[in-house]
This record gives sequence, structure tokens and C-alpha cells, in this order.
Amino acid sequence: MLLDKGILFAPDYVINAGGIINCYSELMGFSKKRTMQLTENIYEATRNVLKLSKAENISTTDAANKIAEKRIADIKKVKSTY
Repeated sequence: MLLDKGILFAPDYVINAGGIINCYSELMGFSKKRTMQLTENIYEATRNVLKLSKAENISTTDAANKIAEKRIADIKKVKSTY
């Protein structure tokens, strides 16, 4: 719907990862370096979503879901190996 109107949209669960990063930092012990690295990953993740959306002419939500589903499938493959 937004794609059809030419509206660029980044799914909230991609761009709002900062809250999860903060919780992780509180639980695991704060490290500024590690927190900054994780925060910088938000930019790359958003960029990847936008690139896939454009390349496949799909919504950014569909692109984000596709990336997430692939990551989950890849992790399942590794975990089932061990």
C-alpha cells in the first residue's frame, strides 16, 4: 500500500532495535564499544531492507520479513547440525 504510493517506510522492528540493545546492555553489563557496534548494525539492517525492497519491488515490511525468515532458517540449520 505504501509502496504503491511511493512512500518509503522502514518497519519499526528494524529501526527501533535500540530498546532491545539497551535491555541487552543492562543485562549483560554495559560496554560502550559493544553497544555502539550493535547500534551501528541498525543502519546496515535498514539499508539491507531498503535494497531488497527496491531490488524485488516488494514492500519494506515484506523485505524485512524475508530477511528475518532467512536468518532464522540459517540459525536452525546450524543448530540442527550440533
